Amino acid sequence: MSDDTHAEHHGTASPMISALGMMGIMLGLTLAVNGYPAFWFVFLVGLFVLLTGFIMWLSEYFPMTSEENAEIETYHPAFASLSTRKFGTWIFLLTEMMVFGTLLSAYLRYRAAAGDDWVPAADIIRSHLVFGVINTMALLLSSLTVVLALYAAKRNDHKATTRYLSCTFLLGALFLVIKGFEWWEMKNGHFWGEHCVVKDISHHCVAPKYEHGFWLDTSLEGSTFYITTGTHGAHVFVGLIALAYLILKANRGGYNEEYHDTLELFGLYWHYVDIVWVFVFPFFYLF
Repeated sequence: MSDDTHAEHHGTASPMISALGMMGIMLGLTLAVNGYPAFWFVFLVGLFVLLTGFIMWLSEYFPMTSEENAEIETYHPAFASLSTRKFGTWIFLLTEMMVFGTLLSAYLRYRAAAGDDWVPAADIIRSHLVFGVINTMALLLSSLTVVLALYAAKRNDHKATTRYLSCTFLLGALFLVIKGFEWWEMKNGHFWGEHCVVKDISHHCVAPKYEHGFWLDTSLEGSTFYITTGTHGAHVFVGLIALAYLILKANRGGYNEEYHDTLELFGLYWHYVDIVWVFVFPFFYLF
């Protein structure tokens, strides 16, 4: 690249370190699925490396006066008005579509093959379906607050930007809290017993294999449910970490009419996470 204005790269090892940490996390989960006892060590090492990369990135970028410095605000040569950052974000979201497309298609394939033997998670959580509805409304509302935060930044209203981002954070946190409570209920519940003669969901008579709870290793139904919803929950958690950074930055007046692209790019990610839930909710909670 001969153009010095667009040739400069932001010299940081944070993305590589974070990628290595993510690889360790996925390797640890793979070992867990195959029954290796050392998976917690590998998983925790990967998590530590991932957090190290994130902290490095935070220490490098937070002192900047804006998120759209000239050295990284270059444009993809194939598109006259599409910044490289936005182009990279869309490519990233395409890879994320592959991840959840694989998880959801695997679930549908396994369920179709099992036929009448399949006992869906919906039978377990039907008695408190209201929590799933609350989570759905929380995520949909959080998409609105992200958009409002972007519009507030464009109006140079720093306080409103911070408030709307904080609302998004609280709604995402509410989603995870309810999800954790739901998981605890399903894992520690008893959905069969001596009083059960026939399947009766209203009296917690779902299936004999769920006598001691519905968990990751109790059945294929549990594996597909927890892996899919857990992967989605992990994406929400990552979004909360990013939101915490954005809130701190917005409180310092880092986003305004001129510099607001970071909010827009985060909004693309957050909207994607919400759209995924729109598919996960009916697949696992209603049918």
